[in-house]
Amino acid sequence: MTYTFRNDQPDTFLNILREVGQWLVDQGHMMWKVDTLTADNLFNAYTRDTSYVMYVDRGDGENVPAATFTLQWKDPLYFADVPDHTAGFIHKLAIRRAFAGQNLFQPLLDFCQFECLRRGIREIQLETDATRPSLLRFYERYGFQPTYQKNIAEFGQTFTCQYYVLRF
Repeated sequence: MTYTFRNDQPDTFLNILREVGQWLVDQGHMMWKVDTLTADNLFNAYTRDTSYVMYVDRGDGENVPAATFTLQWKDPLYFADVPDHTAGFIHKLAIRRAFAGQNLFQPLLDFCQFECLRRGIREIQLETDATRPSLLRFYERYGFQPTYQKNIAEFGQTFTCQYYVLRF
């Protein structure tokens, strides 16, 4: 498969995020309130040009949107203690159900590492729902090391987040 990453597709980004968010709600694993996944809530000075859609070409020449994520260089809400431009911060990762189990996270992670290295950055940080053991194991399989837990309030919800770092 061939992968393309575009950061100029805000409507597609939001549609995928809402689709995956609704699937999570339907499965009893709400990550985000779907009605909070809006352009006003998600796109700001830190995310406007860093919100990516990952497209997959399955060999027929048609690029299909498969996943979303943001790769930020500054994050005053979740990573206020990390100096700007010293880490890449991954947020709003969502892989569409049609692409589940196809190891899309590895090429996505490769892209993020490449973008970090282009900027002289040698680490990626992320946080995720600390109450979902399978999600924690997922990130750890890719080499992310747990660092600490912290409660974060965003969009009217409070999350217990497990923080991770990947150094390379």
